[in-house]
Amino acid sequence: MTDISVFYRLALALGIGFIIGLQREHSYFDANDSHPAGVRTFALSGLLGALLPFIGSLMGSQVPFIVGFILVGLLLMTSHFVNGQAKKEGIIGLTTSVSMLLVYLLGSLCWFNRLLEACAIMVGLLSLLSFKEQIHSFVQKLSKEDILATIKFAVITALVLPFLPNEFYGPTGLKVLNPFNIGLFVVFISGISFIGYVLVKIVGPGKGIGITGILGGIASSTALTLNLTQRSRGNQSYSGSLAMGVILSWSVMYIRLFIICSLLCPSIMMTLAIPMLVPMIPGLMYAAYLKYKEDKTRNVASSTFTNPFELMPAIKFGLIFTAVLFIANAARVFFGNEGLLISSFLAGFADMDAIALSVIEMNANNSLPEKQVVLSILFAGIANTITKGSMVILFGEKTMKKAIIPAMVLILLVTGGLIGVYW
Repeated sequence: MTDISVFYRLALALGIGFIIGLQREHSYFDANDSHPAGVRTFALSGLLGALLPFIGSLMGSQVPFIVGFILVGLLLMTSHFVNGQAKKEGIIGLTTSVSMLLVYLLGSLCWFNRLLEACAIMVGLLSLLSFKEQIHSFVQKLSKEDILATIKFAVITALVLPFLPNEFYGPTGLKVLNPFNIGLFVVFISGISFIGYVLVKIVGPGKGIGITGILGGIASSTALTLNLTQRSRGNQSYSGSLAMGVILSWSVMYIRLFIICSLLCPSIMMTLAIPMLVPMIPGLMYAAYLKYKEDKTRNVASSTFTNPFELMPAIKFGLIFTAVLFIANAARVFFGNEGLLISSFLAGFADMDAIALSVIEMNANNSLPEKQVVLSILFAGIANTITKGSMVILFGEKTMKKAIIPAMVLILLVTGGLIGVYW
C-alpha cells in the first residue's frame, strides 16, 4: 500500500523551498546583489533534499544524499564564480547560495519526519533574509565595547552558570541558599541589560526603555530597577526615561502578580482586585507624566546611550537578595502564622511573588482568611517598594533620584491607605 506520509513530507520539502525562493527572488531588485537561483530552483533544491534520502533508504545507504549535497554545493560554486567573472563591480553575496544549501538540508529534515523543526528553521531563515537592512543597520551601530560585553555575557551564561551546584544549602528548615539560583539571578539581571540595550538601539532610548520596563515588570521589577539604576550613572541625559522604565516595571509587576494569583485561586480574584491593582495606578500616571516631560524637553542628540557591562554589581545584588531571602524565610519559620504580617513585610524586601503565592496557597487550604491574605500582600508591597526605591536613591544618578521619589511616595501612600481600609 502507498504510504501517504511520503507524499506529505515531499510536498512540505517542496513548499519550504518555494517559500524561501519567493523571498530570494523578491530581493533580486537590489542593484548590487547577485543571485544564483530563483524560486523554482529553491523549490527543486528542497524537493531534492527529501527525495535523495528517500532513495537512499530504499538502497540502504545515505550515499545519494551526500552526493546530492556535494553536487548542489559545486553547482552553487560554479554559478558564483561565473557571476563574479561577469560582474566587474559590486560585491557578490553568498547569502542566496548558503540559503539554498540550507533548503536542501531542510528538505532532508522533512523526509526524516522532523517537520516542526524544519518549519521553525524556515521561519528563522526567512526572518534573517527579510530583515537584511535592519540587521546591517543595527550592526553598524555597535561598538567594540558592545561586542566585548556580549562575549562576557556569553561566557558567564554558557561556561560558568551550568557548572554551579544546583543544591540548597543552609540550616535545617532554612535551606534556601542555592548557588545555581544565585548565578541564574545574576545572569538574569545582565540579560535585562542586553534586552534593554537592543531595544534602545532599535527604537530609540525613550521607547526602548519603556518597553524594557514593561518586560522587566513581567519578569522581575527588582532586577530591572537595579539594572536601569546602574545605567543612569553613564547616561545622565536619559535619567527621566530610565525612571519611567523603573516605574512602569513596578506597575506591571502588580498586574502580573494579580493575574498569577487569580489563575491559582479564582475564587479570591475579586477580593484581590483592589489591593493589587489600585497601587499601580499612581505609578502608571506618573510614568505617563515623565514620558510627556521627556518628549517635550529632552534633546535626543545630547548624548550616546552606553552599554557598560557591570558584572560585579549584579553579583553583589544577587548575594544581597539571597541574604534577605534567608532572613525572610527565617522570620516565617520563627514567627509562623501569628507573625504573618511581620514575615510578609520582611519577605517583601526580597520578593513579592514568594509571599503572595504562599498566602494564596494558605487561603486555598482554608488556613488563612481573605483579610489576612490582603494585608500580607499589602505589607509585602510596601517593603518591596521601599527596597526598589532605596536602590535608586542610593545608587542612581541625581536626576533619576528626583524623578523616582514622587512615584515612590505616591505608591507608598496609596498602599498605606489600603492597609488602613482593610485593617
